Amino acid sequence: MLLIFDINETLLDLSPLDDVFGNHRPWFDLLIRTATVRTAAASYLDFGQLGAACARQVLGIAEGDDDPRLAKLTDTMRSLPAHADAVEGLELARHGGHRVVALGNSPQATLDAQLDHAELSTLFDAAYSVDDVRALKPSPTAYRLVLDRENVAASAATMIAAHDWDVAGASLAGLRSVLVRRGGIVALPGLQPTATAIDIPSAVRAATGSAETIRH
Repeated sequence: MLLIFDINETLLDLSPLDDVFGNHRPWFDLLIRTATVRTAAASYLDFGQLGAACARQVLGIAEGDDDPRLAKLTDTMRSLPAHADAVEGLELARHGGHRVVALGNSPQATLDAQLDHAELSTLFDAAYSVDDVRALKPSPTAYRLVLDRENVAASAATMIAAHDWDVAGASLAGLRSVLVRRGGIVALPGLQPTATAIDIPSAVRAATGSAETIRH
């Protein structure tokens, strides 16, 4: 089984971003909405550029102003800590003999820096950035990137993410999916994942057919 993990919020804790925004949720929600619209319109802009543009709006920074909070955002994104359950879940996946890869919306350099800083990089067989195909998740092109690189059929791959839009996109692309219900998130209407889970270890069990899962 190919297990594909989202990175931001699924494996990495975004709470240090509160030091930049006070509350990072308005910025992250705006970023996801903007990315989703650009995806639907096939108008690609990399996630780092989108993040900076959304930060300018949320923080009231004029275009062209060199505000130090923008540099702090970049540095913080690259140094987010792993959630407490991330290592256990990834090790469970590897010990089960599954191929473990990451798929992120961030550019490759950011994605690699994040996994290195969080000490997760050695737990992955590969890490992919959608920047290679210039299509942000939840575009089906983003998920096909991994399937093509791994030479795996969609039915033999499972996307694990803490985002309703991410598991929905994966499911619509033909993959199996597990929604990690961080913060009590629920699936989008009419777009149920294959399973839901309370944390990364239980998501791995759900993806691989073990017990302790919540199935739909």
